[in-house]
Amino acid sequence: MEEAIVDKLILNSSNQISWAKKFKKTRYLFKQIKPIDKEYFIGIRGIRGIGKTVLMLQLARETKDSVYFSVDSTLIKQFSIYEIVKELIKRGYRNIFIDEIHKKVDWDVEVKTLYDEHHVRIIFSGSSALDITKTGADLSRRVVLKELMPVSFREFLNIRKEYNLPEISFNEITKNKTSLTKKYLGLYEHFEEYMEYGGVLYPKNGFIEALENSLRKVILQDLSALRNINAKYETDIYKLLYILSKSSPFEVNYSSISRELETSKTLAVRLIKDLENAGIIIVIFPCRKVGIDVIKEPKIYLTIPLRKFFLKQGVEINKGSIREEFFVNHLRNLCYLKGERGEKTPDFRFKGVTIEVGGINKTRHQKPDYIASDGLSTSDNKIPLFLFGLVY
Repeated sequence: MEEAIVDKLILNSSNQISWAKKFKKTRYLFKQIKPIDKEYFIGIRGIRGIGKTVLMLQLARETKDSVYFSVDSTLIKQFSIYEIVKELIKRGYRNIFIDEIHKKVDWDVEVKTLYDEHHVRIIFSGSSALDITKTGADLSRRVVLKELMPVSFREFLNIRKEYNLPEISFNEITKNKTSLTKKYLGLYEHFEEYMEYGGVLYPKNGFIEALENSLRKVILQDLSALRNINAKYETDIYKLLYILSKSSPFEVNYSSISRELETSKTLAVRLIKDLENAGIIIVIFPCRKVGIDVIKEPKIYLTIPLRKFFLKQGVEINKGSIREEFFVNHLRNLCYLKGERGEKTPDFRFKGVTIEVGGINKTRHQKPDYIASDGLSTSDNKIPLFLFGLVY
C-alpha cells in the first residue's frame, strides 16, 4: 500500500472519531463491550441504522492506539483487510476498528490470521446476518460476537429527548409497578412517536426515505450473505413483509405463507429464518409443555418501526399488533402460550411469568400474572406497557 493512502485512512479515522464527539449518549452495548478481556476480538452485529458505526467510534475514542475504517471505502477497496491492518501496525496502531466487515470476501480468514499473529486487536461490525460459527475460519474461540438490538424506548428517549433514564429490570418493573409508573408517567406521551420513529436512529426529516433505502439494502445486500438473491426471492421477501404488516401475528403461519407466495412450505420457513437473521422480524415460538409435542408454528412480529412504516406507505396494517410488537421488541427470549381449541390463555411467558398484552379495558379473563396494558393504571395486576420499554 502507498504511504499516502495509509495517511489518508488515518486522517479520515481522526475526523470520524472527532465527528462522533457530538453524540453524548451511548447505546446499551457500550458498557458491555468495554470490560471484555483484551485477549478476544469483538464483533458487533445488527440491522442498519441502529448506531453500530457511532458505537465503534465512541469505543475507538476511549481506546489507546486506535484507528477506524470501513471496508466499503473507495480508498481501500482494492486492498485486503490483512494488508491494511499490517500497514497500520507499522504506524503503531494496536486497536483496529473495522466497519461493515462482511462486505470483504474471506474477511474471516484474514481476521483469524491476524488473531493468531497477536500483534493487534480487532473490533468489527457487520450485518445481523453475520454468523461467526458458519464462516470458513474458526472464529468462535477467538471472537466475542455481540448483537446490538434495535433502539429501545429508553434509548430513544435518552438520545432524542435528552432524558437520562437508567435500565430497569423486568423483575423490578413487576415488583415496583406503581412507584415506577408515578415516577415515569411523563414518558407515556412519547409512546406513539417511538412506534413511528423508534428502533433506528435516522433523523425525522427524511426518515421514511432512509428506512426504505435501508430495507432495500438489507434485502439485496445483507441477505446475499445467506444465499443467492434472484428476482423471485426479492419479490417474495417484499410480498411477505406486506402480508405480515396487514396481519395479526397469529394469522400468519408457514402454510399460509406458502399459499400466498405460491411456493413450498420449506421455502416459506427459509424466508422467515432469513428475515429473522437479518433483524427485520422477530419470531416467537410456543412454550413447551411437559410430555406434549407442541406444533412449532411461530408468531411473527415486525421490528419497530416497520409496521408504522408500511402504514405510511399506504398499507392497511393490523393496528392491533402494535402493543404486542412493542412488548416482544423489548423482551426477547420469551414464548407464547398455546391453549387447547377454544381455551383462553395469556399471550406470553417470560422468566416463568405469564403476561397478557392488551388495551386499557383488558381484563383478567385469561388469568395472567400481569396485564401489560395501555394507559397508566396499575390496579389489580395491570402494568403500563410503556414501562417494559425501559429494560435495556
